[in-house]
Amino acid sequence: MKSFFIAYGGVAVCYLILDGIWLGVVAKNSYLEAMQGMLRESYPMTPWVTFYLLYCAAAVYLVVLKNIDAQWWQVFLDGAVLGLAAYGAYNLTNYAILEGWPLGITLKDWAWGTFVTATSCLSGWWLLSYVNQDSF
Repeated sequence: MKSFFIAYGGVAVCYLILDGIWLGVVAKNSYLEAMQGMLRESYPMTPWVTFYLLYCAAAVYLVVLKNIDAQWWQVFLDGAVLGLAAYGAYNLTNYAILEGWPLGITLKDWAWGTFVTATSCLSGWWLLSYVNQDSF
């Protein structure tokens, strides 16, 4: 259980920092422009907090802990597969059923989700490996 929480800390901190920079600075204007008319005036916190908590837990369980003895590139690759599937489901579903959901945002967010998931998994794996190495 201790390993889970160490890895979770690494995944969550990396994910929140990178996603905060992405959503708050890098891609903010393109998202706002592309989704004009679809966005709420204010955002309820519960859905996105729930997503971050559960997605980071899934990344730890499905990627980091299963690859603790693997090479770094395997962790990155498996994290990318998780991100590709999760963000693909979200973006392709939105593109298929929401009138006006832009293809450009679909592709950009899908690529971002793949990268941020892979990088965050690698961060959690690295932290857990580092802590375990210091335990000896």
